[in-house]
Amino acid sequence: MKFCCAFVILLLGCSMVRAGPQGRIAGGEDAVLGQLPYQAALSVGGSYNCGAVIIAERYALTALTCVCSAGKDTAWPPQLFMVSAGTVDLYNGGQRIRVEEITVNPNYNELKTGIALLRLSEPMVFNNDVSAVPLATENPPLGALVDISGWGRTKDSETNMYRTLQVGYAVIEAERQCRLADDIIEANNQVLCLGHQRRQGICAGDIGGPAVYEGVLVGLAGEILGECGGMLPERFISIAANREWILQNME
Repeated sequence: MKFCCAFVILLLGCSMVRAGPQGRIAGGEDAVLGQLPYQAALSVGGSYNCGAVIIAERYALTALTCVCSAGKDTAWPPQLFMVSAGTVDLYNGGQRIRVEEITVNPNYNELKTGIALLRLSEPMVFNNDVSAVPLATENPPLGALVDISGWGRTKDSETNMYRTLQVGYAVIEAERQCRLADDIIEANNQVLCLGHQRRQGICAGDIGGPAVYEGVLVGLAGEILGECGGMLPERFISIAANREWILQNME
């Protein structure tokens, strides 16, 4: 469901009222094959757990918390992971390639704003359904609408990912809005704070997935504040803050 100017005004004026446990990506609009050629899914041990983003034929990005045990920054063995792309059906079609190497950016301010660079065991075959997305050099302005997407669960209580890729929209808010929502004192320049209406936004399984503004990757889903589909914003990891490290670690 696309946002209009009236929605943005409404969103900025809304109180922080929590909704019931909903939360399929921003309104639950089914993506069309080829619409999001950079979108990937990450599986570990054969089970999908996170989103990922294709940034080159042999490289993808995901959130640090998608490749590590809770509270740690040491990645699990790369051979446990597989990246899938080029499909809107999580369980059918597209390309599936095993991860060869995981490089963790040690410069994170906190675990939930860390990123991991995934080197694939063989190149993705780029076509109309699979291609890389450029990396942002700066964060979008406040109030900008960004595309968010993923196969995340439709409610907190579900155990399975949503089968069909979903695409929606969110709005860039001041980073302090995410701090207020999570009782955090210190500012974090690696965070993009994304707001949305109730019953919208990311849910479990969307972490590590993309936020794209004007065709450029600006963020990775990092943390859900509160419950899926509530009125609280979500924390995304800034690509601009990590861009130099990403490029240095790609061959």
